[in-house]
Amino acid sequence: MNQKEGLYKDYKMEQKEEQKIDFSRSPAVKTTIKNILQGTYLQEKDNEPNYLLTTDNQKIYRLNLMAIILTKERVGSITNFLVDDGTGSIILRSFEENVLYDKLDVGDSVLIIGKTRTYNQEKYVSPEIIKKINSDWLKLRAIELKDLILKLNLTKTEIKKISTPYVVASEISEERIDEVDIFTEEIKEVDDQPLLPIEKILKLIKDMDQGQGVLIEEIIASSKINDTEKMLERMLEKGEIFQNSPGKVKVL
Repeated sequence: MNQKEGLYKDYKMEQKEEQKIDFSRSPAVKTTIKNILQGTYLQEKDNEPNYLLTTDNQKIYRLNLMAIILTKERVGSITNFLVDDGTGSIILRSFEENVLYDKLDVGDSVLIIGKTRTYNQEKYVSPEIIKKINSDWLKLRAIELKDLILKLNLTKTEIKKISTPYVVASEISEERIDEVDIFTEEIKEVDDQPLLPIEKILKLIKDMDQGQGVLIEEIIASSKINDTEKMLERMLEKGEIFQNSPGKVKVL
């Protein structure tokens, strides 16, 4: 059996097992590639889905990444993308043909919703959604995940690869200040910019949430953003918010 056949067989077996499992669709957790690479992929038995266990013991069943396409390869019906988010690189591998993949090129910034898989101990991501986005979203994501990124102990090279600053000098050791002090003014500039509509809605939900989630109707009534309902639908699809109970949503 060659590598392609082995990959496909493992993929189909996992897919078949997941179809047998009756569990609620897990929210897509925002994370970084290095967090995936440092984590442990655990294959469960019986009626439990497989998941990625991160170094801080978080279970990730579905993930939400933003990254840049470095390479693109087509082998029969299999499409491989090598993507990088500044913290590391990982392969996105799809076994199904999709005309949307033809529109994605090297250098594109993309949003990825998917699941971690492994083959021969090597992790890759099986995407459910790959969507081209504006590169500015990567800058916002880097700031949004700055606490996680700080925990990953990035090298100097990795720090310089990230498109947006994610730390301030007071949060790191003295020997690493020289690696990030050039970024402090940039982070202030980004923080001072007006919030995007999606950020305003996320902030509104956080402000209204008393711990039990917020009714979608109340969000729409309180929001000053046009098409708030449609934006909430898109945010649910992207995994930026999730329904914790019927009619109520929370920010991940």
